[in-house]
Amino acid sequence: MTTQPTRIDHLKMLWAEGLLGKWLALAWFVVSAFPVVRDEFWRPDDESSWKIINLIPHWPLQTWAIVTFAMLLVWVYEASYRASVKDKGRLSLYEAPSPIEIIFDTNNRQQRYWSLESVMNPDNTVSHNQYRYAVAIRNTGGRTLRDVRVVTELTGQLKHKPSAGQFEMTNATNADLHPGDERLVTILNWPHPAIQPGMLAGPSAKGGYGGVKVSVSATDTPVVTRTFDLDYTKQPMLFDPLLD
Repeated sequence: MTTQPTRIDHLKMLWAEGLLGKWLALAWFVVSAFPVVRDEFWRPDDESSWKIINLIPHWPLQTWAIVTFAMLLVWVYEASYRASVKDKGRLSLYEAPSPIEIIFDTNNRQQRYWSLESVMNPDNTVSHNQYRYAVAIRNTGGRTLRDVRVVTELTGQLKHKPSAGQFEMTNATNADLHPGDERLVTILNWPHPAIQPGMLAGPSAKGGYGGVKVSVSATDTPVVTRTFDLDYTKQPMLFDPLLD
């Protein structure tokens, strides 16, 4: 859910633009406002004690108001222009084809995409074995993708809460991908043997487990999703029906 920005938020955004003019305008307002007040509304009783202030030239109220308003308009225009350029730049990133590519190679060269792994106990004994399935996330664009995250979930009736994919080089759930980078991310762990007592079988397995949905997000980048069919009686148990 997006939050509608307020007018105060818009003014804060304009002020955040790093413009020298806003500080010059502020200095003009402070320096020129006092002489206007001094000459139009208030006069000191002992003007000799106000020598420094008296050096400030006299600015009629009309002149001060016109110059101040003109500087304000120039600042608002320039700050709005710069903010608009940034917004259009961010929008163009979403409208452009996503640089994120999700890869699953059924040839499984060097067991990159699935393998049988041993899960170890703290005392270095084998707890159990499981199948590990992974996808490669590739940055095909020309800029670095920040805070790349992968979320996986089952799509069937027995779907569980979405879980974070783990980057295999760092065991972290997020990473930055430079142009051309490709990283493996674990998306599914399945028990070995693949067929266990009590598991759904036949048509009920398809309806119960469904497929595996993989969603990849990054900063200022639209989310890319890819859904794999799941059949634990086959190897590999993940496959893309659109490619078969």
